[in-house]
Amino acid sequence: MAIHVVPSDAFPSIQDAVDFASNGDSIQVLAGTFDGFNVPFAKTNLKIFGCGIGKTIIAGLPGMGSTGILIDGNGTILQGFTVQGFSDGINLSSNNSITKQIEVILNRTCGILVGADNNALIEISAIFNEVGFDINSSDNLILRCKAEQNLTEGFCLAGRENCILDNSSKENGGDGFLIDNDEMKVFNNKSIKNNANGINIDLDQNFLITNLICDNSENGIFIQTGAEQNVLDSNIVRNNGNDDTTAGIFVENGATENVIHFNKAKNNIIVDINAQGGIGTNIYDGNKCENSSPPNLCT
Repeated sequence: MAIHVVPSDAFPSIQDAVDFASNGDSIQVLAGTFDGFNVPFAKTNLKIFGCGIGKTIIAGLPGMGSTGILIDGNGTILQGFTVQGFSDGINLSSNNSITKQIEVILNRTCGILVGADNNALIEISAIFNEVGFDINSSDNLILRCKAEQNLTEGFCLAGRENCILDNSSKENGGDGFLIDNDEMKVFNNKSIKNNANGINIDLDQNFLITNLICDNSENGIFIQTGAEQNVLDSNIVRNNGNDDTTAGIFVENGATENVIHFNKAKNNIIVDINAQGGIGTNIYDGNKCENSSPPNLCT
């Protein structure tokens, strides 16, 4: 397996090195500013390393509508870059790839767009994009990432069965986490000071466990009409809401068979838990809170 260095006489651009590389080769990109590049489907198991965030920069112009880094080759490892000034910062369309220690900033649409399965996104920062993370595929791991000050959602989760672990979503213009598919595992995340809901659940059989949801403008956790069999367990939900249409945990009328238990909710506006339309087929058990609608949902 060869190692190719960019820039060099042989490879003035990253694309030159990618085009020359054989499957399984490594590409080391030195500090500097570079154009975007594509990893085509035919190139598998490439390892592409920059010198770190703020040192190796992939730069573009948002008005050009281009993608900074497009990864179609399965098994790609991408690490140590800042990607800025594109339409989409990174478009990950390959399976079984690892994207690690990346900053995606000031991209016009998505910081990172994921359209394939079984990938790992680790320690990625998405800042000042329209959407921080747009995950449209299944069985991905999103670990220790952060989304801050994006125009709409921090994390838009439209694929099934993704694992969302130890991430932070803060001061985004929309929801901190929008869960728009089934069977997500959302564990130990932070959703703070977002301009809509901390976590918005639209579909079924999702697990939200030990998350910290504070100071969001709308609901801390919002379970929409038609969402079924979701589990909210041991979350801390504080200081969310803005008026009598919001709550710490808001379960909309028509959401059924959800389990809300052992959560700690406090100082939310106007109630900590709102079971709109009554308890129905949902289960409320062991929640430590100060007030609820209807009454007696707090222990």
